[in-house]
Amino acid sequence: MKELHKLITKDIFDCLSEEDAGRLRELRAELHIDDEAYRQMKKMITSREVHERIMEVRKKPSRMIKMMRYAAILILPVAIAVYIFISQGNVIKPEIVVQNQVEEKLPVPVRKQAMLVLEDGSVLQLQRVEGKKEVTSNAITNGNELVYSKKDSSANNVVVEYNTVVVPKGGEYHVMLADGTKVWFNEETQLRFPVDFVGDSREVFLSKGEIYLEVARDEKHPFIVHTENGDIQVLGTEFNVKCLPDKKVATTLVKGSVQVKRKDAEVVLKPNQHAVVGNVMNVITVTEVDVEEIICWKDNMFFFRDVELEKILDQLAEWYGFTVFYENADVKQEKFFVRVDKYAEVGKILDVISDVGDVKFKISGKVVTVYK
Repeated sequence: MKELHKLITKDIFDCLSEEDAGRLRELRAELHIDDEAYRQMKKMITSREVHERIMEVRKKPSRMIKMMRYAAILILPVAIAVYIFISQGNVIKPEIVVQNQVEEKLPVPVRKQAMLVLEDGSVLQLQRVEGKKEVTSNAITNGNELVYSKKDSSANNVVVEYNTVVVPKGGEYHVMLADGTKVWFNEETQLRFPVDFVGDSREVFLSKGEIYLEVARDEKHPFIVHTENGDIQVLGTEFNVKCLPDKKVATTLVKGSVQVKRKDAEVVLKPNQHAVVGNVMNVITVTEVDVEEIICWKDNMFFFRDVELEKILDQLAEWYGFTVFYENADVKQEKFFVRVDKYAEVGKILDVISDVGDVKFKISGKVVTVYK
């Protein structure tokens, strides 16, 4: 039944001609293969790995040969199924154990996750909120973002209340502060801020993690980000701040200007400059950078420019929660230039890497095997 095998494979990859489609209908009629049975047969010969590539065939016809190889490896179940149909003489659902199929897809991390700690110590899991909910007298959340509005601060002796947003590993969040400043939170980040800004300055406290800010311009009230190893002061600008594991602090300027300070040392950054404050000496190192590479997380992207495969897979493994096994250690040092959606299925990201380099991947459960 090689003819049937060939026609079903063509059908899977959406490349049946009218003549092929007619012949396939004839064979199905001869073998009494109804729609449900045919669907089961197609399912058996289409592993998840192949199925994820089907839509790419239309966009990349040159990869058809590669697709056919995958299909050929898994074609045996069709022969078994057809044999059962013929031998029984009627329509049944063949019970066949198909081995070597790819396990369930690795889960995609949840986009919006954050915990809000109020002044009194009470905690609200923001991602669990359904619909709009007032969490303080001047803050509303819909589960996806938290928005503060300015209070009436005309009264004397205003007591400043603070909230803290904590974003866990694998999460991200967005907050608009009371002055209109927008803050994007990367994973494993903690920021403390007033529910409303009073006084001569607007001050927030980043204890760990990474944030991107679009600061609302207000020349009379400078905006200051306090970190363990220095402060960043602005009037109105866009910049990224990251607390590094070794207690250093990195600031990257996108627009406007910022002043980075640590004790007696200070520098004023220009757009596309990156400042790192050390944790021992009062030294601030400034370099020119490609800001897109640094702030890509804010746009939900992974950006790797000439990065070793091992480093890329280490970051993906941490984000998606899988383990990497190398059949050939030589591929670890191969460099790649890749820009991909960090919320895409990991199989699609690995496809992109495979397309631009001489490397292949196989997903089995939570293990990704790398080979040539």
